[in-house]
Amino acid sequence: MALAMSETNIPYIISFMLRKDGCLIDGTPIYKAIEIIDNNVNPMPICYIANCIHPTNLRLALSNVKNKNKPQLTRFKGIQANASILSPEELNNCNTLHQGDFKIMIEEMRLLYLESGLKIFGGCCGTMISL
Repeated sequence: MALAMSETNIPYIISFMLRKDGCLIDGTPIYKAIEIIDNNVNPMPICYIANCIHPTNLRLALSNVKNKNKPQLTRFKGIQANASILSPEELNNCNTLHQGDFKIMIEEMRLLYLESGLKIFGGCCGTMISL
């Protein structure tokens, strides 16, 4: 995706699906995926974000020993949050809509802002609020 987007000369962001262990779905640590893309495309993405992940799980991923204190994470800037704390596999196999506590989700997003300097916040297709 990054190679294709870099050829357009349109500013772009790359969004990853992450696990709470600090890796992409294929097992690549977040910092390494950023490093690979940044070293192989020109222009580089504006930044990187995560999609379809609960903020609690993203906090775990970013603070995992695999990624902790890696300079590449300064390029990681946002989240398109899922309201469920379940893993991608658990959600795929779930027969009912799963939604966590919205107040916890918002607090976790606030902590991502304070602890990791994230600047882009939104929801993915799995984010909804029941009133």
